[in-house]
Amino acid sequence: MRAALLGTSQEAVPAIDILAGSTDLRAVIARPDRPRGRGRAPAPPASKVRAVEHGVSVYQPATPAALDADIAGMDLDLAVVVSYGMIVRAHTLARPRLGMVNLHFSLLPRWRGAAPVERAILAGDDVTGVSLMRMDAGLDAGPVLAAWRTSIGEDEDAGALSERLALGGAELLATNLGMLERGELEPVAQQDSMVTWAPRLVVSEARLDFHQPVEQVARAVRAFCPRPGAHTTWRGKRFKILRARPVPGRLEPGCLQIDEDGVRVGTATGCLALRTVQPEGRKAMDALAWLRGVRGDPGPFG
Repeated sequence: MRAALLGTSQEAVPAIDILAGSTDLRAVIARPDRPRGRGRAPAPPASKVRAVEHGVSVYQPATPAALDADIAGMDLDLAVVVSYGMIVRAHTLARPRLGMVNLHFSLLPRWRGAAPVERAILAGDDVTGVSLMRMDAGLDAGPVLAAWRTSIGEDEDAGALSERLALGGAELLATNLGMLERGELEPVAQQDSMVTWAPRLVVSEARLDFHQPVEQVARAVRAFCPRPGAHTTWRGKRFKILRARPVPGRLEPGCLQIDEDGVRVGTATGCLALRTVQPEGRKAMDALAWLRGVRGDPGPFG
């Protein structure tokens, strides 16, 4: 089967490995290199790095029109989309003989959109998964061909969950590739009445509000880790909280204390034990080590 993968981030890498080993993988299509680091030098996305390791050609179209031109010249049976980051137009979706399928990191129709993993954690979902869906012109609206379910760990953050879903999605793809090629997968239409939306994250959402219940604050810490990082202010500067967990106790919202659990901060309904923090301009560090190094009264978070 002549295949291509459209994907950019690390979450696309396990699917690349599956396709490289079981199909005639003709191309990996990724977003263009982006400036990173202090020097802002262009750096390749994770999918491009893995494609080169497999000896697979890489295309990086900058526009939907350029993407369509690239796909049109490949004579594909199938294209698989995983965490690509560009809208694919309807006429492009129809170019491969079998169309395009997407590995979407939720159990559709729940959490259609750009941030399904983070939204599931924020909402307190116990279960999520990966949907193998046939793509159409709607946003994550195509019929579901197969799905994989998994529980969300009590302390699992968005980065760790995304990694697990990427691996589970790759296995789902591997299990169903043959049936997909033979047309044996039964498409199941999504129920519109069950749709929930997962819009793209914005940095302002990641600002913590310690006047919320402790469970909601803890979910926000997990949902925004590693990007963009749940944050507050401390002594007038941005302060990220990367790992934390709810613990019993009462403190005024935003107030800090050291006790047998380490560093605690108060919320509306309980306390949050801080594990890993990142003051502005510094690397991530153990919360207790940070607070012990603070001179004078640490004061509250802003």
